[in-house]
Order: sequence, then C-alpha cells, then structure tokens
Amino acid sequence: MLWALFPDGVQIAAGDPRGGKPTGYADEEIHVANAVPSRRSEFFAGRACARKAMQDLGFRPTAIGVGPDRSPIWPPGLIGSISHCKTVCLAAVARQTGEVLSIGLDIEPDGPLPEDLWNTICTADERKLLSELPENRRARRALRIFTAKESAYKAQYPLTLEFFDFEDLEIRFDGHDFLAILQRSVPGFAVGTKLRGRQVIYNGHVVSAVCVGSDQFKKGAVS
Repeated sequence: MLWALFPDGVQIAAGDPRGGKPTGYADEEIHVANAVPSRRSEFFAGRACARKAMQDLGFRPTAIGVGPDRSPIWPPGLIGSISHCKTVCLAAVARQTGEVLSIGLDIEPDGPLPEDLWNTICTADERKLLSELPENRRARRALRIFTAKESAYKAQYPLTLEFFDFEDLEIRFDGHDFLAILQRSVPGFAVGTKLRGRQVIYNGHVVSAVCVGSDQFKKGAVS
C-alpha cells in the first residue's frame, strides 16, 4: 500500500519508533543528546528508516544532518521526508531530478480529529464540506485534511523555507488522491498552485504524501 503513495523511484522504509537505537553518527546524535528517551528513540528510528531507503536507492548510508529549523539535511543528490507517530515511523527518499524536486510525508493514527481543532486546521470551505458529510464521518475526514496539509507543507518547505499556516492550504479529495491548493503566493509558487498528493491507510494509520514537480515550482520566481 505504501508504494502507491509516490511515483516510481521513491523508496519507502518503515520502522518502530519505540525501538530506535543510537545511530553511531555523532553529528546526528548531538541534536537529541538532551531529549527525553522517547524523542531520542523516534529520532534514531527515523534516521534508520531513511538510511534503509537510501541503500535501496543504491546510496551508501551516511549521516543525515539537522538544520537550524530541525528539518533533515539530505546528502547531495537526494531528497526525502521523515514522519512518525507513537507506533510507526516512515521515511521516503528519492534522487533529486529535474522532474522531482521535493517530497513530503506524514503519518497519523486513523481516528477522529477533535472538533475543537477544526477551526484551526480547516478553511471555511473545508468546514462547509465537512458539514455536508454524515455526522459520523466528519471527524475522520478532518483528520485526513490535517495529514494532507502536513505532507504538503513538508514538500514545499525545502524549496521555499516558508512557514505556512493551515489556512494557507486548502485540500480537495478525489478518492485516495488529493490536491493541496495554495491560498497565498510564496517565492516559486503562485497562489492557486495545486500540489498533487495521495493518501492510504497503513496498519491503522493515515499516510499522506505529496510530490513537487518542476512543472509546479518556478525557482527564483516571486509571485
């Protein structure tokens, strides 16, 4: 099911964030030296999954740095995304090509999103669509909107270094596929740009993925 998330050429690895072991890379481990044990385990498991995906692509395992904003710094020639919740950790890695510029991945337990978060997560149009669903489906659809936005945010961030609010993206579903539509312009992306994504259920979790292509991002452009 995970392989349906991305186009060919993207490798995905899964692991258990509760069993993460020290990576052996000092320049990685220093970033979680003072973290609580659960956070250290999640960090280590994420890096292990990422290196497994790198090896599947034919790359030698190496350190994956941590930027000032805590996002991964991928080795030259690679792009990737790491996501985890309490019980599952995922990493997706691909070669950076002229066509595929960035990828984003998010995983959340498949359950209802508390209603008191809907106004924060969802735009007015998204809330309207939620209201049109049967009441017993609204909270789970809200969760799907949340994780779709998280994956889209992770995909755009390495290209723009722009922090988005939830209202800056609007999600439209078509079965397992979705569009994340930008509600404001940022360098490289015009307002209305549609980032294409896909969502699957994996071991009781909702997993969302977005792939940004060169047809969507115009480097150096100021919209």
